[in-house]
Amino acid sequence: MRKESVDNRIGALVEEVGTTSGLGAVYHDLDTADRRLNDRLCGFCRRSLDHPTVGRYCRIGCCNAAMQSFASGEPFYSQCWAGLLFVTVAIAPQNRICGGISVGGFLAAEDLAGTCDTVAERLHVLPRREAERFLGDLHDLGPIAPSALRGIGLHLQEATCSSGVNSAEFLAKQNARYRQQREIAEAAADLRAGEAPPDVLADTYQLVNYLGQRDHERARQFVSRYLARLLTASNWDLNKLKARLRVLLAVMTSQEILGGASWSEATSRELRFMNRLERARTVEESCYEAAVMLQTCFGGGEAERESASVSERVTAWLQANHGQKVSAREAARAAGVSLSGLTHRLRLEAGKSFREILMEVRIAEARRLLATTRLEVRDIADRCGFFDQSHFTNALKTAINLTPGEFRRLLTLPRQEL
Repeated sequence: MRKESVDNRIGALVEEVGTTSGLGAVYHDLDTADRRLNDRLCGFCRRSLDHPTVGRYCRIGCCNAAMQSFASGEPFYSQCWAGLLFVTVAIAPQNRICGGISVGGFLAAEDLAGTCDTVAERLHVLPRREAERFLGDLHDLGPIAPSALRGIGLHLQEATCSSGVNSAEFLAKQNARYRQQREIAEAAADLRAGEAPPDVLADTYQLVNYLGQRDHERARQFVSRYLARLLTASNWDLNKLKARLRVLLAVMTSQEILGGASWSEATSRELRFMNRLERARTVEESCYEAAVMLQTCFGGGEAERESASVSERVTAWLQANHGQKVSAREAARAAGVSLSGLTHRLRLEAGKSFREILMEVRIAEARRLLATTRLEVRDIADRCGFFDQSHFTNALKTAINLTPGEFRRLLTLPRQEL
């Protein structure tokens, strides 16, 4: 999405909020002093925004709230520098935050006197006449009920999605991650210091039992406690956590096969989640991927496939077909979108082209074969869909700065040499 198009949509969105709700709204850009506002702003907020000193307070408050909204995937409610209530929704075209839209200027209950005291205290550096103008504008403001403010926040977020500026799917995933991180943090705080590492097999059986009974709420809570134990046992180290999650993934695959799933289906799913886990850059992302794979393998498979994004469906298809000569047109057909739609969705969801995702899948499978088999390099190149051994060598060198031989040697080096 071009910047000009994004700017136009943001401007139209700010105006639409004023038209549909009758409320004042302002957009602040994170990287510049650019802002957009409609004509429904109250006198106090407009005076604050136009003031060279006070306007910076407003901008900082909105930008901080936008970052919180982006991280949580939901509207963020807070108080501005003057003690007035406001709600902010992050603006994230192509899933990258660029700013936030705020609606506010509401008194907290019937606290006009307290708000006047707060404003007077914080504007004591201004000339008296200027401060009095701000205080005079406060008398035009009214209180708002918490339920009404929540309703405004939900309406504002829906408007950002319906306008095409935000992705509802992306915000839902952000919110799922945020809620999970909060639950894991609460569970970790309850753990006793020095608790023994979790029994992966026993806990997996417990999860199977919960999900076999369709008790998804207890399973979700159990997953959060279990991941908190894994984090504690790993000392919050990303590599150690991933190592424990890989053991869990192997156990889950065996349970699927013993439960009647086909070998190819179970191992294909394991490879897909292994790749997603490998791409996770933080412990939070790793925990989210672990929770997704647990719910998917033990009761949520169909729902996960139906709700999967285009990039996930294409990646899954490539993982099953990467050894053949594949085309973007075939991938689009498998994902149920047009060729142009495929290109657009991959850029929007993954920030990559079809060729880039195909190369990632082939490199991931080649690394797995190099690490777990004694196949010749030329055979691995052929299995993974590379033109020849030279093409494979150059691709691996570009991806991880190692040749196939160097990569294999690295896996066999003594610990002290590493």
